[in-house]
Amino acid sequence: MIGKGRRIRVVRPDSADGSLELVYADPHPRLAAHVMTYCGYREITGAPMRRRELPWPGVVVIFDFGPTLRILDPTTGATAGEHGRGFVAGLHTRYALTETAGAQSGLQMNLTPIGARQLCGMSMHVLADHVVKLEDAFGAVAGSMADALREASDWRRRFDLLDRFIAQRLADAPTPCRLAAAGWRRLEAAAGRLPIGALAAELDCSAKHLIAVFREQFGLTPKSVARILRFHNAIRLYDSGDCAGWADVACAAGYSDQAHLANEFQRFAGASPRTFAEVRIQAENAALPG
Repeated sequence: MIGKGRRIRVVRPDSADGSLELVYADPHPRLAAHVMTYCGYREITGAPMRRRELPWPGVVVIFDFGPTLRILDPTTGATAGEHGRGFVAGLHTRYALTETAGAQSGLQMNLTPIGARQLCGMSMHVLADHVVKLEDAFGAVAGSMADALREASDWRRRFDLLDRFIAQRLADAPTPCRLAAAGWRRLEAAAGRLPIGALAAELDCSAKHLIAVFREQFGLTPKSVARILRFHNAIRLYDSGDCAGWADVACAAGYSDQAHLANEFQRFAGASPRTFAEVRIQAENAALPG
């Protein structure tokens, strides 16, 4: 499977501290239900760079070309792990810290939660709020895949390699759980603004059963998923300019009040809404003071 005619978009943001190149591409259309996007990257900062990575409704796969990206404990700042060729980060309920020594390069693959469950072939509660080595998620083949990606001559060939890798994994993958897929799509369509009891009633199952299915398929409860979706909708509403301020955002996104919104931002972004808006680089990857 090769993404013929694949559109590749290169972005080189202005930076006074170094250089950054991002190379975006979509997966083959047949893989769209499983993979959101590919992004190759090369960055030179000349000094250590620490970022807060926000929880978001997807699973991140990093193929690390070096120097190794460090993952830090968000509370203490101590090294929580270095994962060699790369890692898989499951759905998270709080922000994570990453740090580079002054340079990094690699390829990021963003999976849909449904796609991650099929591709990894494991109960996703193992990945919830955790980061594991590529080999722990995909088996021994992950190492040779990471090497092939690093040695490929250009980004287009790397994206083609990923298309083939994913298609082969899906050929042997279990059938997606219909209840989990329907529940996720419904919460996503509602931007998290749907009580779990009402969701269970729509899907004709008990709330207890729905919670168990979500934990197995996605790693989190429906309530946690809804909170993440609502948080990202709040960011979208703020960026749209349609709301007069954070109080209006809180109302439009379905929070009980602005204090409720602020509490969620502290958990998910480690900052107040105002601080987050002032210093973030982009909604899904905020570079905040460590």
